[in-house]
Amino acid sequence: SRSADEWIRLISNFAHTPFELDGRRYGSVEAFWQGLKFQDEAKRREIALLHGDEARRAGFDAPPSETTEYNGKTVRVGTADHWRLMAFACWAKFTQHEAAKQALLATGERPLMHKTRKDSRNIPGVVMADIWMKVRRGLVNRQEMDEEEDEELLS
Repeated sequence: SRSADEWIRLISNFAHTPFELDGRRYGSVEAFWQGLKFQDEAKRREIALLHGDEARRAGFDAPPSETTEYNGKTVRVGTADHWRLMAFACWAKFTQHEAAKQALLATGERPLMHKTRKDSRNIPGVVMADIWMKVRRGLVNRQEMDEEEDEELLS
């Protein structure tokens, strides 16, 4: 999020890259993630449109919890199910925000890293980077499928 490279900043969870997921608008992936820390629906709506440090700081007031609720399901924090929610948010972001999508695709096949001052127990940096790379692979595969369909239509 602090990179001098604008394209890299667009990949960051802090970036103001609005998207919709399950009928709700979010200002950033960070807003989605921090909102999960709250059970109160009004608080989640309040956080949803934030981005950057403001979104990150919004999570500071959350009461400690071993679980979160999403779409009527209880999810244990720091588990593969919890990380899957992050993957859904990232997929929504990168499929709905064209500049962020192009920034992610521009990384080619390079390994990505998620650097933080202190690694998270909720979503370790290696897990976050893996999510970005899986989303990137999905976008490339989707793009290749679209190109194949275009070729079939044109032939």
